[in-house]
Amino acid sequence: MEQQMLNLNQVRCFIAVATELSFRRAAQSLHMSQPPLTRQIQLLEQHLETILLNRDKRSVTLTAAGKAFYQEALELIEHIHQIEQYTKRVASGEVGSVTIGFVANAFYHFLPELLSLLKEAFPFINISLQQSNTFQQVEAVINHQIDLGIVRVVPDNDALESVLCVDETFVAAVPRQHPLATREFLELKDFDNQPAIMYSVAWKPIYDLLTHAFDVEQVKPNYVQYESNTVNILSLVNVGFGLALVPQSAATFKFDNVKYIPLETTQDLSNHLYIIYRKDNENEAFHLVKRMILQYIAA
Repeated sequence: MEQQMLNLNQVRCFIAVATELSFRRAAQSLHMSQPPLTRQIQLLEQHLETILLNRDKRSVTLTAAGKAFYQEALELIEHIHQIEQYTKRVASGEVGSVTIGFVANAFYHFLPELLSLLKEAFPFINISLQQSNTFQQVEAVINHQIDLGIVRVVPDNDALESVLCVDETFVAAVPRQHPLATREFLELKDFDNQPAIMYSVAWKPIYDLLTHAFDVEQVKPNYVQYESNTVNILSLVNVGFGLALVPQSAATFKFDNVKYIPLETTQDLSNHLYIIYRKDNENEAFHLVKRMILQYIAA
């Protein structure tokens, strides 16, 4: 014969009686009459093939088996409650996972601050991070491999939504022993014929932006090194290798021999980052995360 599972209603009835040690008070707490309650306890004892309660006209006490079952039953009901709450959280998006792609300089300021807020607001959502370039992220979002990307250019794809999340200027990174380090601000013309470290074409949006700005003002820096990593660039500035222009958020990197100086120019030298995501993303956890990101950007 197939083994019958415990009836949770019977378990809840038993807990009420075991807690109150009174069928009358237990029935009142459960908003039911006493005879059906008594019947549920009888059925439970039949199922377990053991007596859980000693009862007479004046008192109700727990048997040794009843005491053991009472503790286990309390844990069972608590676990079921946790399962119910967990399921509801999954359905609402409060539990789940979200994968975020990002370009390197999103991690200088924007992304760490955002992750701190997300962790506090959604402790049950697992946030996974993947660093990759803009074009890899666009493909990953389109192919449902990541939920959200932080990229440098707006992709031309009707399936994607994009929102500006970072709009910052550039600053000059100058070795402290360089004569220009005493200046309160610099202009692009100050880079003329100066040893400079430039972003490589691997960072094409920034490379194009900065080289175009120099060309417009007919400034010709003496490029001594091309690098695809801001930390590498600042490390070279730190040893006196040359000057550099870096996004303002990169000033969070503290080097002993690097001074960050504001840049004055009439050109629009802005480092833009955008969040991108599929319009048809059905991940409920993602929608919670997205709403908080949009609120953070708008603040």
